[in-house]
Amino acid sequence: MICICIGNTGYQAVLEKAKSEELIELRLDQLKITDEEIETICSQLSRTIISYHPGKTGDSERMNKLKTAILAGAEFVDIEWDADEEFIDEIVPFARGNDCRVIISFYDTEKTPVKRELEHIVRECSMQGADIIKIVCRVNSIEDNARLLSLYSLGKNIISLGLGRLGSITRIVAPLAGAEFTYAYLGKDIDVDGGQMKKAEIEHINKLLKLPQNNPSGL
Repeated sequence: MICICIGNTGYQAVLEKAKSEELIELRLDQLKITDEEIETICSQLSRTIISYHPGKTGDSERMNKLKTAILAGAEFVDIEWDADEEFIDEIVPFARGNDCRVIISFYDTEKTPVKRELEHIVRECSMQGADIIKIVCRVNSIEDNARLLSLYSLGKNIISLGLGRLGSITRIVAPLAGAEFTYAYLGKDIDVDGGQMKKAEIEHINKLLKLPQNNPSGL
């Protein structure tokens, strides 16, 4: 499954882009929408991830927006692994109490840490209450890809993705390696994470990887 990330747009555009998608992520820190519009989107769409990255507002504002979306029916809330302990301790049980699954995310936009550090981060995210652990790192070498993909062997519910063109393979492989979904953008939008692939690119590659049904040899 492919999750479509939506940011840098307004309410009507969100509805238009989201109506035909299986799963969307609303980047609330980038969207120009009101609380009432958040409620409408999350109550009308069947599968929605909501996130609000820090920087533009304080934790109180972020908390209120996320809670609004959770109460309206968002399926997932995505929070940062290094968020304040009080923030995590409040939002995780609130989400669980309202049938919303928790994604705890780690980002490194410059590099991919060594394997020992990545495994430590996975353990920390699990201890914080993650239903899904999301690891996103800048890929500067093939070895970086190998370390990110090795995380699927830890037996956790993990989504491990690389930033940059070298990391594109991780976004294609993710569902095959055990991730519940991967991320993409529609192509008409800005790449909200600075390293995603277009949905059409992933779908095209997936089609190429499928063996023809009428090939009895399997080659």
